Amino acid sequence: MKKSLLLLLNILFFLTNIQAQGEEVLWLSNLPPGERQNEIAASGMHKLSSINEGRGRVRIVQWVNKGNSVLNSTYLLNAEFPDAEFYCYTPHRDLQACLVDSTQIFKEISFSNQIEGYYNLYLIHKEIRSDTLFIQSAKAELLNHSCRNGHKDVDQKIRPQIYPEKIPLEITRTRTRLENLHFFVSSGDKISYVVSKSSIPLSKATVTFHTHQGWQKTVRSDTNGEAVLQITQDYFSPWAEINNRNIYYYLVIAEHTSKEVGNYQGEPYHFIHYTASLSDGYYPSKVMYSSLSWALGIFLFFSLLIVVGVAYHRRRRVKIYREIKIANS
Repeated sequence: MKKSLLLLLNILFFLTNIQAQGEEVLWLSNLPPGERQNEIAASGMHKLSSINEGRGRVRIVQWVNKGNSVLNSTYLLNAEFPDAEFYCYTPHRDLQACLVDSTQIFKEISFSNQIEGYYNLYLIHKEIRSDTLFIQSAKAELLNHSCRNGHKDVDQKIRPQIYPEKIPLEITRTRTRLENLHFFVSSGDKISYVVSKSSIPLSKATVTFHTHQGWQKTVRSDTNGEAVLQITQDYFSPWAEINNRNIYYYLVIAEHTSKEVGNYQGEPYHFIHYTASLSDGYYPSKVMYSSLSWALGIFLFFSLLIVVGVAYHRRRRVKIYREIKIANS
């Protein structure tokens, strides 16, 4: 009983320290920094940032951000976290090379995508503070698709993959029943995420969802490691500025602490604090645009009704000419 109480107090003390330290989460972003925006193109329907390599080939580019929300994050400088590890897996589960561009100010990772389906790009960073090993894993699921390649074997191409041999904790978006190679999350959708630790679904992990505009919600993963979150509509553009092709970005962060004793780079630890992040894009709500269509349709209907009514009324007021003959007496 005393050992259990002591362990609980240690964990509570540890969590308090984490909150006080305000650890910044690492996550992968598709948005280029200002000085790179003119050099980066958008590739595919998901508008992934890319560099043209000629002959129809591109390299997908992502940037490392640090921060606890989409709005309040900054780009990671190239000199920061020099010991961070990067992994890129193809849709066929092959580990392929990815390039960290040392000539850029901010940490920039790129890879070639020649295969149809989802590529998984990861960043792993580990460090010991006090008696705790902090492990951060940032992830991006990046879809490569061209309609000229057809739409065969869709289920196989969009199937979510995890890689526990390299990634200790990761978040995976559950695919929807009707999902295809053109799928894109929209505001208002309910999305399911699974948190996995060493390939096993992790229950009671803290999962926080952040929208582009700053709305956030925190839930706990269930016994299947699942956390269901709905993307709320937290932006209301003027009608003249509505653009249903404008992409917003969200960030999902999962955290878990466990008592694990070990040694990392010659330093002992008694706890491991895991942090996993996943970022992706979403479109504005389809309801916003359907309501606009309904409003336009109703306006046209009543306009036509008014025109017909006015025309009918005017027609009724017209007196038909009738010849009147007066008989001579």
